Amino acid sequence: MTGIEGLWPHNISPNKLAVLERKLELWLRSQNFNSELSSDSLQYKSPEELQGLMLSATAAGCDFSEFRIISKNVVEANTEDLLDLANIADLNPAQDFAGAKLLGVNLCGLDLSGANLSAAYLRGADLSDADLSEANLSKVNLGGADLSGAFLSNANLTDANLHRVSLALANLSGANLSGANLSNANLSNANLSDANLSDANLSDADITQAGLALTNLKGANFQNTKVEKARLWHDAGLSEEMKQDLISRGAVFEYG
Repeated sequence: MTGIEGLWPHNISPNKLAVLERKLELWLRSQNFNSELSSDSLQYKSPEELQGLMLSATAAGCDFSEFRIISKNVVEANTEDLLDLANIADLNPAQDFAGAKLLGVNLCGLDLSGANLSAAYLRGADLSDADLSEANLSKVNLGGADLSGAFLSNANLTDANLHRVSLALANLSGANLSGANLSNANLSNANLSDANLSDANLSDADITQAGLALTNLKGANFQNTKVEKARLWHDAGLSEEMKQDLISRGAVFEYG
């Protein structure tokens, strides 16, 4: 069992663990046993922090019986679908996972369009083929995650950590990736048309055969980026020198 109250087994799946940790944090906050927990700005940071909150709650005489029922329902649920698990825990997946720890979760193919996942910790997560259109992913940590084939049209990915992420065949049309870290990311065959990549770090990334029509590339870092057959058309923010450098490395600038 984990934690001072023994609230769930130690060997549950990443999806169930993510839901329970998030529910526990929000549930503790709702108990109002101290002013720090009631702050809307509080976000999960580490197991040690959560353990500290539980210790404070126990010392204040907080009754965990209600949460134990929630935990039991989630643990015994015959599903690994994060949206179903969130519903069992009475969480709103569109809002309640902002800033949450979602390490290694499986969100493959889920509809998370418009969801607020800002500053969430999603390292190693599987979001392949997920619908994240219009989602708020600003400052999210998606290092090493799989978003191949994901639909991210008009998503907010400003200052996101996308180091070593797979975005192969993903649709990022109209997405805001300004300031994002895309170093070593795989963006081959991705649709980046009308996206904002200003000041994005694309060093050592792969944008082979990606489409970058009308893309804002002002200040983007293309050091060691694989650009073979990447298609660019009326892109903003590229100097003539950088344009010629990209052409010499195999990028294709279309005119007309």
